[in-house]
Amino acid sequence: MPKKVIFEVDGALKLPVELKLLGVEKDSKVLLVLDPAIRSLEHVVKVIKSLEESGYVVDLYTGIEWEPTLDCARRIAEYVRKGDFKAIVGIGGGSTLDNAKVAVIAKDNPSKDVEEFLGIDRVPKRLTPLIALPTTAGTASEVSRFATFVKGISKVFIGSQHVVPDIAIVDPVFTYTLPPRITAGTGLDALSHAIEGIISLDATPMSDALGLLSVGLVFKYLRRAYYKGNDVEARYFMSLAATSAGVPLNVGRVVLGHILSQTFGPQYKIHHGTACGMTLPYIMDFYLPAVPEKLATIARAAGVDTSKLSIYEAAEEAVRITWKLVQDLSIPLSLKEIGVSKAELESLAERTYKEWSPRPNSPIELTKERILKVYEAMYEGKLVRVKTY
Repeated sequence: MPKKVIFEVDGALKLPVELKLLGVEKDSKVLLVLDPAIRSLEHVVKVIKSLEESGYVVDLYTGIEWEPTLDCARRIAEYVRKGDFKAIVGIGGGSTLDNAKVAVIAKDNPSKDVEEFLGIDRVPKRLTPLIALPTTAGTASEVSRFATFVKGISKVFIGSQHVVPDIAIVDPVFTYTLPPRITAGTGLDALSHAIEGIISLDATPMSDALGLLSVGLVFKYLRRAYYKGNDVEARYFMSLAATSAGVPLNVGRVVLGHILSQTFGPQYKIHHGTACGMTLPYIMDFYLPAVPEKLATIARAAGVDTSKLSIYEAAEEAVRITWKLVQDLSIPLSLKEIGVSKAELESLAERTYKEWSPRPNSPIELTKERILKVYEAMYEGKLVRVKTY
């Protein structure tokens, strides 16, 4: 986790103070990695003005892609190495924050190509301060030790303590103007981090506590944020849910859901959070026999009265209410809907197994055959074990 997490409405306006506390003096050159879609938003303009009025020299970098590629990462690496930046600040969604992470490690490791950072713990060092301000409620990039990019039709990632921001400033005001589609996708990404992190064999009591908090908040507030974007209470608590879910993401790590979504998502140009939402009820159904107690706990956190249900019945209910939530957010629940043909399922399973397995944190061993069965269920749009409403 970051050394400091500020969660506050208008907290972004504290950015100059936090830079100073990190030892970044006025007149220093600061690289602001910014989502170009929000450049003219009033809250963003205020933040930039506050930096300039505090004496910082702000250099804007807006060359961010929707689903950033390795080439996108290389471009920002090349850019940051040409400037004498004393700090990096990222303001945007997961794509923007992941680029900010690449910028800071590229600056501090100038002899390395970005591709040399891929994998776990392959970043030699980090010295330059990094502050992250998320503008969506879902990715948890502001608190995570991961940065993800597209290579061809596959996802690749950097996993290192050196990409964890020094400070995360979570200001819900940034999310007030999110459109419904992005609200839904990012919210389901947060829910996926929480649930997959809880299901994981690497989960701890602390990561479970924050994961269950996130589950409860998503089920209570995501529909409200989706259907009424100016519901500031819903926006506030969805931001809290997303950041809280960063702990089970970092500690438990993801299981089958993310490795499925990170296989078919880039190939079929599906937004990451949308792809995660599509997979979530199916992987809960898949893990049901192995971890019914965990799924029952998820049902209780989501607000289900489980007092008269057996553990297994409560676990089934967790799957059903997740299916219903995804459905209510107009997220596709079958691979047919996004243009996948039945003939492609075998190759998807093969790629998923080769690129992402084994995952020792998975409560069920992930074989190609088991992965294929989940893809087949997703293709038909029908769960294997649980009957939906």
